[in-house]
Amino acid sequence: MNVLSQIPSFTAAQVESIYIGKGNQCRCGCGGDYLRAADGHAKRIAGYMKKFASGKYEVSHQAGLGEDIYEINLSHSGHDRVATFYVKK
Repeated sequence: MNVLSQIPSFTAAQVESIYIGKGNQCRCGCGGDYLRAADGHAKRIAGYMKKFASGKYEVSHQAGLGEDIYEINLSHSGHDRVATFYVKK
């Protein structure tokens, strides 16, 4: 992933899902959870979008096929925790 110097802008409607969990692991779901608005997680997604837009976290980016992947590192006190946003192009 590439570290971005500017925070990208996108809407909640563009977010397909957000992975919350361990960053140094696969994204199969064994090390964290996936949040989707369609599954009733709209409020939690909005909270993570506020963290993303706050400018307090370094944002990494990877272009995917049909989606952009953005990640912020939520780690503190040695914990490995990230929020990975899967955003429709």
